[in-house]
Amino acid sequence: MAIGLDTSATGLFSGTGPYTLNFQCSGIQRLLLVVAAGMDNVVTSWNWSGVSFNGASLTQRAVNESAGNNRNVRVAVWTLVNPPAGAAYQVSATPSVGLASAVLGVISLTGVDQTTPTGNTGTDAGQKSGYSTSIVTGIADAWLVGGAGCRNGTLTWSPGTGVSELFDVPTGSSVTDDMAACGVYRPCSAAGSYALAATSSASNYGVLAGVEVRPAAAAPAAWFGAEVMEPVAGMWMF
Repeated sequence: MAIGLDTSATGLFSGTGPYTLNFQCSGIQRLLLVVAAGMDNVVTSWNWSGVSFNGASLTQRAVNESAGNNRNVRVAVWTLVNPPAGAAYQVSATPSVGLASAVLGVISLTGVDQTTPTGNTGTDAGQKSGYSTSIVTGIADAWLVGGAGCRNGTLTWSPGTGVSELFDVPTGSSVTDDMAACGVYRPCSAAGSYALAATSSASNYGVLAGVEVRPAAAAPAAWFGAEVMEPVAGMWMF
C-alpha cells in the first residue's frame, strides 16, 4: 500500500511551555510525526520532553542541535503509530528550558506499516544555508520525512532535489528571538540511499533531521459494520 499525506499543521511558541496544538487525523494505517524546532538564547544544550498526542507518548526518532553566537537551535522528529482519529486531539511538547522561539509541525500519514513504521534516521547541523542528510531505505516506496530549523526569522526554505515542502514557518524578525522552520518529505521509489535536503535563504546556525517511514504491505480488509465480507462458493457472504 502506498504512503499518503493526510494533513499537516503548525504552531508558533515561546517560553517554558508546554506547547499545545489541536490536530485531527484521518484515514487508515496512520502515523503521526511531530517536527519540533526551537531556539534558546544560550549555547547550552537543551532537549524536548513530554511530547504526546491525546495523552499518548511519542517516540523521538532523530535529533540534533547547532550552537553558536549565543544561540542553540535544536530540531527533533517524534512519531506515534496508529494515532486516534475522528476528532481533534491535542499535541503537547515541553522544552527543558524557556525558549526564545519554537515551531511545532504536525504531520499525519496513511498507508504506513503498523508493526515497523520507521527505519533509518539522519541529521545535519552547522552554520550554513544548505542542510542535507543521506538516509538508506531497505524497502521500495518508503518516504523520508523530517524538518529543519535555522536562526533568523526572516528566512525562507527551498526543498532539495526530489523533496517536497509541507510547511515553511518564520517566527518573524527580531534582534534575538527569531528562527525559521520547515517540514519536508521525499518519496523513494526503490530501496537505496536518498538525500533529504533543504536550503535556507541565508547562512546561519541550523539543523535538519529526518526519518525513514515504511509503507504497509497491503490495505486491511474492508469492514462493513462489525463483520468482514468473505467469498463463499463464488458468492460474497456476511
